[in-house]
Amino acid sequence: MMPNYTPYHVHTELSLLDSCTNFKLYIDKAVEYGMKAICITEHGNTYKHIEKKMYCDKKGIKFLFGVECYLTETLAEKVRDNYHTILIARNSRGRAEIMNLIDISTQQSHMHYKNRISFDEFLNISDNVIKISACLASPLNKLSDDNPYLERLLKHYDYYEIQYHNDKNKEQSQFNQKLYQYSLKYNKPLIVGTDTHSINKYKAECRKILKKAKKMSYDDEDSYDLTFKSYDELVEMFKIQNSLPMDIILQAIENTNIMADSCEDYEIDTSIKYPKLTDNDEDVFVNRIYEKLKYKLDNNVIDKDIRYYTQIKEEIRVFKKLNMCSFMLFMSEMLSWCKDNSIPTCPCRGSVGGSTIAFILDITEVDPIKWGTIFSRFANEDREEVGDIDCDFAPYQQEIVQKYIMDRFGLDYACYILSIGTISDKGTIDDIGRALDYPISKVKEIKNLYDKNPELARKEYNELFYYFDGLIGTTVSQGFHPAGVVASPITLTDNYGTFWNGNNKIMQIDMEEVHECGLVKYIRT
Repeated sequence: MMPNYTPYHVHTELSLLDSCTNFKLYIDKAVEYGMKAICITEHGNTYKHIEKKMYCDKKGIKFLFGVECYLTETLAEKVRDNYHTILIARNSRGRAEIMNLIDISTQQSHMHYKNRISFDEFLNISDNVIKISACLASPLNKLSDDNPYLERLLKHYDYYEIQYHNDKNKEQSQFNQKLYQYSLKYNKPLIVGTDTHSINKYKAECRKILKKAKKMSYDDEDSYDLTFKSYDELVEMFKIQNSLPMDIILQAIENTNIMADSCEDYEIDTSIKYPKLTDNDEDVFVNRIYEKLKYKLDNNVIDKDIRYYTQIKEEIRVFKKLNMCSFMLFMSEMLSWCKDNSIPTCPCRGSVGGSTIAFILDITEVDPIKWGTIFSRFANEDREEVGDIDCDFAPYQQEIVQKYIMDRFGLDYACYILSIGTISDKGTIDDIGRALDYPISKVKEIKNLYDKNPELARKEYNELFYYFDGLIGTTVSQGFHPAGVVASPITLTDNYGTFWNGNNKIMQIDMEEVHECGLVKYIRT
């Protein structure tokens, strides 16, 4: 069997503004190289980890759940130390632990330029999480020998990470040698981290342009080769560096596989997860239906027609089979609350107009008995997708409704959904032009020509457009989705990951992943 390794220190475009490589390119290349596992370790987040895991499953490669987090010696003082450390989950408890740490790190008490956890919080991380010392920004490289935390950190790490970079100041070589001495003293294994930021040389050039456009710099990092490596390329880079004996290097490379083997594989739970409102949602749901039916009959909102009873009975049967009772119950609660608080919404959108129960519960204003709309288009007993009812609200009132939902379920079970911002074609031209020091007038001229004749623009401004395809569509920002709030029967931070943006709690997964996981989102604006 040919030797190989596990790339575990890898950054995609979701390490915002520090890469322009999509995670699928890394996974595809790892599969091509015959690698058995991969770990994507974004800076301080686990954005889109469900999609990454599902893509790995599709490609037949093991996905390791991890992050490159920032550490600080103290939270009491706002010091911009922000040391780097890799955390990788051994098991489900480890994933939950990492997710909780990320949530904590993004709270205002921890933020200072970056989201951080303290040394003390790091030292309390359990054995369910693999702790790796990371790059030159590691505390093992930056702390003085007399720092009171140094020895405790050295004992707490599971692996000391050496890297292959042949920097002009030999700092990486010296750090590798220092880590080797630590490994002998504390009986900790060395492990090879690649600190990959780009799939190839072209993407590395594009990354450099992106960073310059956004006025970002990381010392002399641009002189490092941070591209994805095959096993043979990795070995060759260490031979060139010549910092440690090759038998030590080869064992450190093999330790990436030992580390990966120590992590449990897992499956994504795609079952539908409607939130709970009461101890017996089904009974409350049915009682509410007949209470509101009686009200509509007593007040002549609808005629006395046996078809209402027949249709309601059938729909209750279907909703029970689909476990949708709590979903419909909350939609009724929410829209009744909106009505009581003078928050208008649309009378009906989509197939829910076929549900007589939706009409009776004031979810819609469309009476299917009167208009002959069809229930099965909204829900039938063979339905496999999560229930979805779109409701439009005025932009200035959407936050009020979102807050109502989160207050109703609590922030452990309800929060905003991740939204990712990418560079448009015009934005790409702006960024490249800025990085190449083009005058604003020249950039405007290029954009105008691109509007009229993209091929001619590429031909006349080939220097700028050399980078265009490598940057367009790159993720550059994050926020929360305006079109919904998730409400769940299980805690969101432990199971999917959350982070804070000011006072807003946001999931680490986006709308598509929410759907894939069978979670329910409410409202559309």
